[in-house]
Amino acid sequence: MVRNFTGIQFESIRKLVDDKINTIHDELSNCFYQGLPFRTFGVLTKTQFDRLHGLLFRIYDVLFHEENIKQPIAQQIPEAKYRYIYDAAGIVTLDKYTDAKQAILQLKNTLGVEITV
Repeated sequence: MVRNFTGIQFESIRKLVDDKINTIHDELSNCFYQGLPFRTFGVLTKTQFDRLHGLLFRIYDVLFHEENIKQPIAQQIPEAKYRYIYDAAGIVTLDKYTDAKQAILQLKNTLGVEITV
């Protein structure tokens, strides 16, 4: 599948992160819909597929943040622009990075599932 990585928001980091996530997403979808094993997890149930699929977006938040902080300081995207969700008053209601790390750990602890990117 061809995806556009030109002229997108946060282009330099997304070129690094999106490709990794899209590869896992395509692999996960192909395995589930064709009834094939996914990596070392075997054939997935609908529940496992849904939980792993949902986890991809959280893995994305972690990878994006980790790639951003690797950049020279002058090229880093301010965390306020991508890491937090704000309410109408501008108050942070969610730290996506922390939430993602917790969800990843929870899936590992409850299902024994861990995806290496």
